[in-house]
Amino acid sequence: MPSTADCLPEHGAAGPTVLSPVRRRTPAGADVLVFRRYADVSVIARDPAFVVKDADWFDSHTPGWRRSAGMRLFGTSLAFHNGAGHQRLRKVMAPAFGPTRLRALREVIRTALDERLDVLDERPRGKSVDLHALLTAPVTHSTVCALIGVPAKDGPLLHDLVEPLLGLIDPEVGLRALMGANRAAHMVRPYLDGLVAERRERPGEDLASLVAGSLRVDEAVSALAFTLAAGFDTTLALLDYAIGALMTSSARAAVAAGVPSAVDAAVGESLRLASPVRLITRVARCEVTVGEVRVQAGQEVMALIGDAHRDPEHFPDPDSFDPGRPPSRLLSFGGGPHYCLGAQLARLEASLVLPGLLRRFPHLAPAGAPRSNDRVNAHGWTDLPCVLRP
Repeated sequence: MPSTADCLPEHGAAGPTVLSPVRRRTPAGADVLVFRRYADVSVIARDPAFVVKDADWFDSHTPGWRRSAGMRLFGTSLAFHNGAGHQRLRKVMAPAFGPTRLRALREVIRTALDERLDVLDERPRGKSVDLHALLTAPVTHSTVCALIGVPAKDGPLLHDLVEPLLGLIDPEVGLRALMGANRAAHMVRPYLDGLVAERRERPGEDLASLVAGSLRVDEAVSALAFTLAAGFDTTLALLDYAIGALMTSSARAAVAAGVPSAVDAAVGESLRLASPVRLITRVARCEVTVGEVRVQAGQEVMALIGDAHRDPEHFPDPDSFDPGRPPSRLLSFGGGPHYCLGAQLARLEASLVLPGLLRRFPHLAPAGAPRSNDRVNAHGWTDLPCVLRP
């Protein structure tokens, strides 16, 4: 099967003509309208006229999808529901991302960060280290595990188990990705089934307790699997890119000093240039106009967030990392009813990790190009080579 990217326009900076909406046919034969302008993508992300592909849509367009263990696991998650079903799931999960839990998770992040910085401090200066493996991944594992309510030591295992599930949010899912997601679902399911059963007997204040106490077992397991998969990789992508960009940025000193406005701006600019989720797919539930295009009811659309964030009509000099640019409403966490529940947690983690790292290692420098994870969506790096200079 051709690469997913074969059905997409090229990503990157482009003029207004290239950013105009285009019609594409995917390798599977689907007719898709692709939008790249910031204004258009913003409408699709926020307008309730556009809905996600839910179980009913898959029943009509992809019969047999329920035979896939991976699709069954993800298909009952928050991300694949609309309307009242989506609201019901979101209401159950939302307290785990609220102010009270964020205050507790702030301390988890600080503790994990201090531990990892101490580990880095023991490394010889002038030698290359992988900050992805030694810092950003362990801190993110600790944070997501605390959110869910499992031991931090289980983070690496859970990350490895759920990562293949992210292949299901690419716009075109090939056989290899589907098989990987199915294996992942079979492997992680016993762990999550056990966790849900335990929390039904002994509830706490974590996400696992919330979903176990209010949802069906399959819904609770799906909610946890999706949170694990999305929570690990999207936050990692943000942290890795932000560190890489700040090492050569004039904003570095202000971020290291912990100036709140500088930290917020650096996080925002990192989200703009390296949006962890690069595209979303939606279906028009009614006839609607996007820019100059009339979209018919039932039409599948693809909104390229990564390209929208480089729209020169909205972001001057769009390819440059410039935390000083005027604030703008970003689409990195989606919009409308599907705005990411974990957005504030991801920003919180970045706001602690970036100044903490740069303050401890003021002469941190890049040591080569990081490697891509080669995903079309949920894009990120698999390493982050740096040098700890004296």
